[in-house]
Amino acid sequence: MCAALLHDVVEDTPCEIETIEREFGQDVANLVDALTKITEIRKEELGVSSQDPRMVVSALTFRKILISAIQDPRALVVKISDRLHNMLTLDALPHDKQVRISKETLAVYAPIASRLGMSSIKNELEDKSFYYIYPEEYKNIKEYLHKNKQSLLLKLNAFASKLEKKLFDSGFSHSDFKLVTRVKRPYSIYLKMQRKGAVNIDEILDLLAIRILLKNPIDCYKVLGIIHLNFKPIVSRFKDYIALPKENGYKTIHTTIFDESSVYEVQIRTFDMHMGAEYGNSAHWKYKAGGVDNEEHHEGMRWLQNFKYHDSDLKNDPKEFYELAKNDLYREDIVVFSPHGDTYTLPVGAIALDFAYMVHSDLGDKATDAYINSKKALLNQELRSGDVVKIIKGDKVIPRFIWMDQLKTSKAKNHLRIQRRNRLKEIDTKSMINILATFFGRSVFEDADLKDYKNFEEKLTDCGVETTLTEAMKSFENLAKLTEEIENKVFSLKEDAILEYQEMSLWTRGLRYLGFKTNVLNFLTPNRQWQCKELEHFSVCSSNALEIKQVLLNDCCYPKYGDEIIAIVTDLKDPKAIAHHKFCKKAMVEVDSKVPMVYIEWHKRDRTIYKMMFYLGEKKSVLASLLTFLNRNECNIVGVSYLGYKDKYSSHCEVSFEIATDKADWMRALINRKYQDRIVELSSLDDAYES
Repeated sequence: MCAALLHDVVEDTPCEIETIEREFGQDVANLVDALTKITEIRKEELGVSSQDPRMVVSALTFRKILISAIQDPRALVVKISDRLHNMLTLDALPHDKQVRISKETLAVYAPIASRLGMSSIKNELEDKSFYYIYPEEYKNIKEYLHKNKQSLLLKLNAFASKLEKKLFDSGFSHSDFKLVTRVKRPYSIYLKMQRKGAVNIDEILDLLAIRILLKNPIDCYKVLGIIHLNFKPIVSRFKDYIALPKENGYKTIHTTIFDESSVYEVQIRTFDMHMGAEYGNSAHWKYKAGGVDNEEHHEGMRWLQNFKYHDSDLKNDPKEFYELAKNDLYREDIVVFSPHGDTYTLPVGAIALDFAYMVHSDLGDKATDAYINSKKALLNQELRSGDVVKIIKGDKVIPRFIWMDQLKTSKAKNHLRIQRRNRLKEIDTKSMINILATFFGRSVFEDADLKDYKNFEEKLTDCGVETTLTEAMKSFENLAKLTEEIENKVFSLKEDAILEYQEMSLWTRGLRYLGFKTNVLNFLTPNRQWQCKELEHFSVCSSNALEIKQVLLNDCCYPKYGDEIIAIVTDLKDPKAIAHHKFCKKAMVEVDSKVPMVYIEWHKRDRTIYKMMFYLGEKKSVLASLLTFLNRNECNIVGVSYLGYKDKYSSHCEVSFEIATDKADWMRALINRKYQDRIVELSSLDDAYES
């Protein structure tokens, strides 16, 4: 309570954290410090994360709170309560701030409240955010609920009376249970409309819900039997979170039933389970004088450990940590089993490889096959709740960087991201050495052990070269800078000095230290310089002694526009270059063998056009929902066509849309997350192969 009242004092007044500690103790001071917004940003944090300092402040503050909460989850309880107070007083702020704060609340703080099990606060945060972000949709839903309030309540009360009678007939008394009826919340209705592609609220069947509270878990299963014997259950909607609790400790039986053409969602739980579901894990935490009792830490807080994992790998990238954390928080879960019966909680849409990484990183790295419910399956097969999953492990690490978009768990994504980053650094470094060797003349490099690229780069650094080999691969400007540094700092003696002193120790020491031949007179020709040529799809930079006239795309790896690429020279007499994806296995064999290479990059484009084949199903309203979604996210619709030339394609359509290139990756991820079950194909039309 003290920390909650003091949480803004250090941030908004001259009071220091030391004063809080002196007056109220270390425990309160630690909580207040965890909740104090970060105001000073280190240069490296701004540079790595974003050019927007406000974004970095939010990300750093968010990370600080979560990492502190690993040791003491009470920090999150105070933060969630503070955010609820902010949302309740948001009407005093300008509209742009209302929307920004509401989006952050919906993406981060409502999911945290859900993970803490604080459903009553989570529901209020969601509805308040929905009100400010989508005011028109909120208004329509509220008007519908108000207009149909009487008929909805009559249905709900009639079903409650019928259910109550069935319970009495089965031996339950008034004191054994309590019925709570409700109409679903505006934001919950909106989400159902989005998932189903519904245009009208009337298309949503299960607007009505009833909760049955009982004294003990055995009675919960008795009531479940009574309901299923007397009403028609929808089997696919049954979930037993008492037998298999959610990761946050949530325990309730969910079932959905038909009664007289109406659909009702029924939740069955004990009174104790209800307290935990409404008010969260804080209802069960035990405290000592010094804070939370870590020995009896509630198992529902295990999800926080994921952030400890992210923090160790992303210390200098708070924005990436922020995105991974949001991905972890904002998800629906499934529960799958290992062959030994161990349970694992994964997000909806997770694949077998996600499960492998959840068990152990080494198992994910070396996974070769999967068995789902004793049947052999692909590693990218989507898992369903209740699946029994077995992973077959090989001897070698198998890089699967192109699977990044298919993975759902941030642990698996982050592990592949680190692998990819390390692999990319190795490829860039080796490729840059080959590019330099081709530019300067390979005779200079013949004695150098180019495979020992780490040692080579260290030697360049020792000679005063500041631009790294990986930095040089990022842009031609960086490459030109590196070349100039090598000329000025490594080969610093003038030609006449070389003629006079080439046998003296200074020159010999400098060149032999780098592993080069001592005879470099041919290298020091004054007219050697970079020239850049604009070819179809690409800009190619090479020595003026090696004019590249054509770049071909190799069909071994099919690089698409925007992919990371390298270019290998095939014939020095009639110079052509072959463009490969940087992760192409065939290309890496050639890079390792020290082939001639040139610098290449795609032509820059402001806009990218995508083609999407989309499954509509029986409801054509899904298309309206999709087009509205694309328009809201700044996509320009280029064309829409129904694929109706064959009966089997009548439920599909093709949508072409254009988006700013710098937002393309973000948009692809957003579409895949929202419509993953309906996308047949999503590809760029800016494909170099089509020319």
